[in-house]
Amino acid sequence: EPVFDYIFISHEHFDHCHPPTLRRLCAGDRFKQLFVSPGCIDPDQPIGAKYGDAAFDRDLPITKHVPADRVEVVYPGLCNDRTAVDRAFPGTKVHELGPIRVEMIESGENQRSDLPTCGYLVTHLEKQVSILHTGDLHEPYPALERLRDRVDLLIHMKLGLTEWGGRELSGQLVELLELVRPRFCVPVHYRSDRAADPVPEGHWPPNVTDVAAFIESIRKIAGNRTTVLPFTAGVEYELALPDLEVLWKWNWYNSWTTPPWRDGG
Repeated sequence: EPVFDYIFISHEHFDHCHPPTLRRLCAGDRFKQLFVSPGCIDPDQPIGAKYGDAAFDRDLPITKHVPADRVEVVYPGLCNDRTAVDRAFPGTKVHELGPIRVEMIESGENQRSDLPTCGYLVTHLEKQVSILHTGDLHEPYPALERLRDRVDLLIHMKLGLTEWGGRELSGQLVELLELVRPRFCVPVHYRSDRAADPVPEGHWPPNVTDVAAFIESIRKIAGNRTTVLPFTAGVEYELALPDLEVLWKWNWYNSWTTPPWRDGG
């Protein structure tokens, strides 16, 4: 449903900047602006050779699909200061959008050093609730400490997650949590194999072998640094203000209309 005022895109990869979805969402009388990182407008060229399966000529620039006057390029204010290149970028780093304030931070998976990707700290000023979406952040960096104790809900993508038999990375997630100290952490960017999963097959997020085990691994790494919220895509949750208490209620959900054991009966 096109019921959004503002939409924020972290970077130009197709699983983050998805034209068929954006054509539906960036519509209607309510929608005001799409904010994107620079690669969504001026991607590295040639796209096919530079991005492989991560981005396509058919998709970029995103103004092929969303009117240019509804698209605004943004740059991060907090930048990865562990790199050797200049991380200073032009433009306004904070947007005041009525009741919300949006601050841009550098994320990861930069195609070039001058095409930074963005994470977003969105703060509802009246309700005093803040959400940090890091985008595809691959390494924590010291400048993130400036967000310390300012983040209620951290949307965590994949930083510091160790795959079976892979290199141990959990220290990166610990460092991020120590830098930011979010009240809650919501793991995302994975897909279950349930029939009701709203993330379509063929998109980048892989299935995990065991969703409950995946969440528990994050909970173990996080320890008492934050509270992990195992939200599921496509399910509506209610948080009570001002303490952000999650009301853990649920409903039955059938992923079929006719029970499969009645087929042919």
